[in-house]
Order: sequence, then C-alpha cells, then structure tokens
Amino acid sequence: MSARCTIMIRPGSGVTCPINASHRPLTRSTKNRYTKLRLFISGFVRGWVASSAGRVGGGINVSTVTSTALLEGLRDPANSLVWSDFYARYCPVLIAFARRLGLAEHDAQDAAQETLLAFATAYRAGKYKRDKGRLRTWLYGISSHKIRDIQRRGGRERVIADTSDQTGLMDRIPDAHSMSELWEAEWQRVLLKACIEEVRSQVQPSSMQVFELTVVRKWPVDKVVSEVGLSRDAVLNARGRVLSRVRDVLQRMESEW
Repeated sequence: MSARCTIMIRPGSGVTCPINASHRPLTRSTKNRYTKLRLFISGFVRGWVASSAGRVGGGINVSTVTSTALLEGLRDPANSLVWSDFYARYCPVLIAFARRLGLAEHDAQDAAQETLLAFATAYRAGKYKRDKGRLRTWLYGISSHKIRDIQRRGGRERVIADTSDQTGLMDRIPDAHSMSELWEAEWQRVLLKACIEEVRSQVQPSSMQVFELTVVRKWPVDKVVSEVGLSRDAVLNARGRVLSRVRDVLQRMESEW
C-alpha cells in the first residue's frame, strides 16, 4: 500500500478530512487536538481544490517550487494555496516514514498531520531558522518525536491489553540512527518519484516508456526493442536522454527541497 494523504470531499457538505479514520474512542484532550487538526488541514484542502481547478491539467506541480519560496509564502497564514502546496509535498514522505517505523495507516496519518500542525505553530511563532538547519531536517526532528509519542502510547495500550508480552517498549522503538536512515531513504524515494514525474512532462512518451522499461523495470534492451518497436540505437539514445535529464532535475531538486 502506498503512502497517501487521505482527503474526502462529500458533495453538498463542504470539505472534510477523516483524520480519525480508525474510529477509535477519543479522550477530551484528543478530541481537542483533532479539532485543531481538522481546522488546519481543511485550510490545506480548500486551497488544494482551488489551486487544482486553476492550474493546467487540474494538478499541482510542487516539484519545481523551492523550499525557500514555499517558506516565504507561508509567512501569510491566509495563503491557502501555498499551504496546500506545502502539504502536498511533505505529507507523503511523513506518512511513508511513519509507516516504515511500524505505524498503522491511521496512526501514520495522525503522525504526519500532527507534524505539520506543530510545524505551522512553530513557524508562525518565528521559531524556525534556516541558518540552523534545512527544512527537511527540522521536519524529521518533529516527525520523530510525534512517532515516538504514538508508539509509546500504543505500547502502553498493548501492555494493558496483553500482560503476557514481555518485550520492553523501548525495544520496539528504533534508535535515533535507524530512524535517521529510514527518513533519508524515504526522502530520497519521494524526491526521485517527484523528479521522474517532472521529467515525464518534459520528454516524449516513447522516451519515458523506454526509460521505465530499461531502468525502472530493468528489462533487457533487446526485449524493450521488441516491445516498443524501435531500433536498438534509438532505445539506447532515448534511455540516455532521459537518464541525463533525470540526473539534472534530481540534482536541482536536492538543493531546492
């Protein structure tokens, strides 16, 4: 199952975001937290819908927007379009990271949304300083804490529910080094995916097909020649052009994100 930001739009009822998709019983403090999250995320979704309607193809292309440009736009709390772009870029990696650390889908979405809420609160308070670290590092720090909190809460619930479990809670929570490695792996995966999607819009469909068959699916060149109906030289040239473009875009995105 791929990581996703669950958003549900019901005709005639406005925009809603099913944050508590698991339908678990909520305490008063948890209900208050989810109320804040719903208000925060609903602003993202409204901007997302509005921006999708006004852009070419109805989609959001956030791969070409620098983190600096996003942060400048985020200074205005009313700029829902920038907030939705920010959400679209970073929500997938936050959810994927949480899932890699063992969180169920609903908990992974909770962790991602709580991370974004914490970021928004701190950013508006002027606590984020670019000279103290990259945005991705800051998000990793917030996300790590949110995930550990959820794991600890879940661990206490499991201990109460099953006293026969002799495994220590801290044994089930990865150490900081492992979490950092997993974050970097998920970051690179999401970055590469965004890179490939950007390149897809810049090259011929036949060239992209060759790239995906030879590089992504690792088909032998002769098999690709038979599949696409091009000469061997044409296949190799197409693969080389797309690979070169992917390297250039990926290098640019590494510095901009």
